Amino acid sequence: MNEQKFNQVVEQLNEYEGVLEVFLLNSEGEVIFKSTPISPITNHEAITLLKAWKEKEPSLTYQKSRFAILKNDDIQLAAKNITGGKGNIAGSITKDGNYLLIHTASETGLILLEWSIFVNKVAWS
Repeated sequence: MNEQKFNQVVEQLNEYEGVLEVFLLNSEGEVIFKSTPISPITNHEAITLLKAWKEKEPSLTYQKSRFAILKNDDIQLAAKNITGGKGNIAGSITKDGNYLLIHTASETGLILLEWSIFVNKVAWS
């Protein structure tokens, strides 16, 4: 996914209330693009997040908060911060083998699994 396509995906995702940030990782977990230049995700944190997804761990850590992984397969990810109100993480692998992830607020117009499906849809469009 090139930068132009990433920006189009960000626009599509931002049509829904509650998207805090969007980022694209390569297959090694390094950040390729992020929706805001001040996004707090670092390469180290992204690598750790992707490792939790790929190794089907029960939880992941993002911004020093624990997110319970509720859906985890080779194509999609859905994780929720249950106790801290830090929102949700949803993701999908892209056609070219990268990983598109979003961080959403806790309360949005979509439930977490709907976000996961929506991210998958835009990642493959």
